[in-house]
Amino acid sequence: MSKKDVKLSQNVKKKKKKNKRPISKFLTVFMFIALGAFIFQMIRLNLLPFKLIILVSLVFVLLALILVILMNFKAKKFFSRFLFGLISLCMCIGLAYGNYFLFKTKDTFDVVTSLADSKATTTSIVVKKTSSIKNENNLKKKTIGTMLSVDKKATQRMLDSLDKKKISYKTKDYDSLDELMTAFYDDKVDAICLNEKYRDILHESEAYFSFQTDSKTIYQNIEYTKVDKTDNPSDPVKNITKDAFTILVSGNDSYGSLQDSNTRSDANMLLTVNPKTGRILMTSIPRDYYVDLVCDETGDNACPEGSKDKLTHSGLMGVKCTERTIEKALGIKINYNIRINFSSVVNLVDALDGIDLDIQKGEEVDILYANGQPGLSVGQHHVDGETALAFARERHAYLDGDNQRVRNQQKVFKAIFKRIVSPKMITNYGKFMDALAVAFDTNLSNDEISDFIKYELNNMPDWKFESYSLVGDSDSRFCYASSSYASVIIQNEEMNDIARRKIQAILDGKKASSVKDTSGFSQKPSEDNSVGNAQEFAEMNNNSEETDEDYYTYEEPYYEENDEYYYQPEEPAEYDYSEDYAG
Repeated sequence: MSKKDVKLSQNVKKKKKKNKRPISKFLTVFMFIALGAFIFQMIRLNLLPFKLIILVSLVFVLLALILVILMNFKAKKFFSRFLFGLISLCMCIGLAYGNYFLFKTKDTFDVVTSLADSKATTTSIVVKKTSSIKNENNLKKKTIGTMLSVDKKATQRMLDSLDKKKISYKTKDYDSLDELMTAFYDDKVDAICLNEKYRDILHESEAYFSFQTDSKTIYQNIEYTKVDKTDNPSDPVKNITKDAFTILVSGNDSYGSLQDSNTRSDANMLLTVNPKTGRILMTSIPRDYYVDLVCDETGDNACPEGSKDKLTHSGLMGVKCTERTIEKALGIKINYNIRINFSSVVNLVDALDGIDLDIQKGEEVDILYANGQPGLSVGQHHVDGETALAFARERHAYLDGDNQRVRNQQKVFKAIFKRIVSPKMITNYGKFMDALAVAFDTNLSNDEISDFIKYELNNMPDWKFESYSLVGDSDSRFCYASSSYASVIIQNEEMNDIARRKIQAILDGKKASSVKDTSGFSQKPSEDNSVGNAQEFAEMNNNSEETDEDYYTYEEPYYEENDEYYYQPEEPAEYDYSEDYAG
């Protein structure tokens, strides 16, 4: 072979060599594109400390450069090329997942920190199940019962809607929900106009417990009201990473979307957080605490000044009513609020692949009352969302009923928090973010949440939890929302004062335990606290008369429905809210 041919052959080989490693080139391009996007996403997220962004960016850039040099220029043999190519592929996959991780976080916090665009107020025309009225067109010359003095805006919207359809009807107005329902069952009206927020209250009453099956809805008017920050303003601290603050976590007794309507606040817990000391105080308040409602002055969430009710009913007037009512009762300032519901708890726990509960003596339960499923014995348990929720709602199985329920809620909250900061969170991040995006709404701003997360990542504080639960004596009092007497928990002024001073201690950088509890009520269950639900379920299965026992003993004519005690008083109501009210 001539020298010319040899040289030509060598040039061909060189060209072929240059055209090799297309995969390496693709991985190189993809890696730097993914790395650039990753750095951009970190900056856009605005959650990470700037020094951490710089450090992470430098580490990844250097690592990428080293891999590119080794893969494209140093690796000569097949095995070394394959090895560095595999490492580069893993880095590309890691950067792609990191971009997803950051994008998901940004998207979630945009949803969480912006209140819902609108909330729905649903008003229905309801008739008896046996009524011949099939739809709104059959209301011609019929009489509709209304409560204009109690629920003017929603009722008037419904009547205006019927007027637009040119439907001729008559109305008869009543001063209370009880009067309206009496007219409904006594056939004094053909139909009633009912704001759907009152349906839960009807289920609390033995007299109207079967209303759901006795009636049918023939027409609805749904009003969507624009929601903005002014509807639920916060009372922010100057710097959420340095200044102590108190946040209300209000749990609604509903499933589904939080934006459908206001419902009862089944659980109310105050979290007082001091970032400097790393201490968090959980203060729980009984759902039936008898309080002065603090409502809006006008609008759908208004109520007469001086209205008294159990705390759980404040949720019907919105989370801000619950917050202001607690502030007045305890004499404290609440800076922020978070609202969740039953679906929130189930979805969050399931997204975390469950939580771990350490059940102590006196906390065990044989059968969970909320769903009839097997309960939790003494010891360690890994539970799913439904079980966690049922345990947080349990009170029937305990001698001290509602007192133990709030302790259970505190235990579930701490278990969720512990799971979130565990390594398991990495593999469940996508599911958790999806659940978190619709789990709650809050008046914490995006910047405040961002700043607090940056503080957490910078300092990694070892959070220490303390807890306190208010307890009171049972009585029967008139409740505004239900317009009837009901079982309530009378405020314990001494414990209110202790709770107030414990909260202040955390705000001042001290331990909550530095304030001694002189009330005489134990914050821990006795070993014989658990009495179980087995007997009650056996009686229910045998179609026996229900004799549900709470930690209080009631004589006739008391009865219980849906976790609420009621009775029909012989004397007229102590408080009269039947006067004209344009709320």
